Amino acid sequence: MNQFLRILMILHMPWERNLGGPRVQLELAEQFRKLGHEVEKFDYYDAFPKHQSSRLGELFRPSFSVKAKAFVQANAHRFDIIDAHQGNLPFFKQELGFQGLLVARSVGLYAFYDEFTKQENARKAPQKIKTRLRNLLRYWQHRREYPLYPRSLESCDLINIPNHDELAYIRDILGLGNKCVVFPFGLSQERQKAFTEAIQPIEVRLANKQVVFIGAWGPRKGSRDWGEIVMRVKKQVPEVRFLFLGTGFSVQKVLEDLHIPACDWIEIIPSYDSDELPKLLSRVTVGAFPSYIEGFGFAVLEKLACGIATVAYDIPGPRETLRLLDESLLITTGNVEQFSHKLVSLLDMELENYTYLTNKCLDIASNFSWEKIAKQTLEIYYKFLEASKK
Repeated sequence: MNQFLRILMILHMPWERNLGGPRVQLELAEQFRKLGHEVEKFDYYDAFPKHQSSRLGELFRPSFSVKAKAFVQANAHRFDIIDAHQGNLPFFKQELGFQGLLVARSVGLYAFYDEFTKQENARKAPQKIKTRLRNLLRYWQHRREYPLYPRSLESCDLINIPNHDELAYIRDILGLGNKCVVFPFGLSQERQKAFTEAIQPIEVRLANKQVVFIGAWGPRKGSRDWGEIVMRVKKQVPEVRFLFLGTGFSVQKVLEDLHIPACDWIEIIPSYDSDELPKLLSRVTVGAFPSYIEGFGFAVLEKLACGIATVAYDIPGPRETLRLLDESLLITTGNVEQFSHKLVSLLDMELENYTYLTNKCLDIASNFSWEKIAKQTLEIYYKFLEASKK
């Protein structure tokens, strides 16, 4: 259990804390290093140092998995464990020349996201020729890369996933449950402390009547539902205010989708630094997260760490945390009326009940610790590493 490990993290995204996908491996890498292990990474920019941002450029360059394979083949002898995003390393160890533990990691199972994309595409056929052409290119790229995802799960020694819905799919549909483990996302002690220290007095937050959403703006995160949610809540709580954080789109674009003109009760912040979030959440009353598909939901966990109960659709990911708080916070997917009604009930809570709910949020969030998750992950890695050598 005290064996020094050399770990390689592979991911097809930039090694950037402000992005949700890479953040899991980045946070774990920090914890592994604190425990005395060596961690390196091979990310998008390592594979494509002179990357082209255009869609056409992406189509005619090698896939990330080809670049990752070449790197591993040249460096396999330097590592005991390779922890790669699903689809990034769809090769058996013999082909890679690797003798350690090969892990495939999900931060949101690709099969689930693919199903959502199919449903979304079926909802409305695009009319513009430019949009049709762009979607055709995406489809071609999808056809090229989709087989890599199940193949990476089949060829690895261990599959690391963030929720129990994915476990059921991998076990029952793919038949790979014997090498699958569930580990949630977490927060570091420093991050937890930053959130709790930023919290304003409970009386102030309850009186503030502010609803917050954290996430990239788009149909997957419920952008089509938000206009109705806002107006329903506004009708019942006239003094309510809304805060949209990290939308990735301009204020004008979000307001257009909401069908609401610029006003003083809706604030939209397209981007922010991760360290700014505790202050941005300090006066918020409740959270809203009408996302249709998630791996875990950092946005929900971080709001809990700030003592903010969140209403979300009942989907994989948010279930892992909110069922521990109050299952009535999980709303049937797409039920905007029920979602809005729940937000109103939280905004109108009595101080005593709101205080209890706030404290329960903090207690639950404290259990999702990167320090603890890292140690438990290493225990599993040691176990499977020994088994892989037999």
